[in-house]
Amino acid sequence: MKCSVDRIEEGIAVILVGGGGRMEIPEKNFPFKIQEGDFFDVAFTHDIKEKDRVKKNISDIRKRLLKRSRKQ
Repeated sequence: MKCSVDRIEEGIAVILVGGGGRMEIPEKNFPFKIQEGDFFDVAFTHDIKEKDRVKKNISDIRKRLLKRSRKQ
């Protein structure tokens, strides 16, 4: 997906997404130096391991909360 840097305000890059939409991303999160008017490609990847890790964490928290509420 093609994107461009519209502007940078107080360290936040306003990114316009080709086809519509925009993102606001801290300038420091880019692995390269950006400036207004730059174009770049963006590709998203599906992180199944992270999704599974978060789901397990949520499940563990729910179990602890249920166990605690049963004791009261």
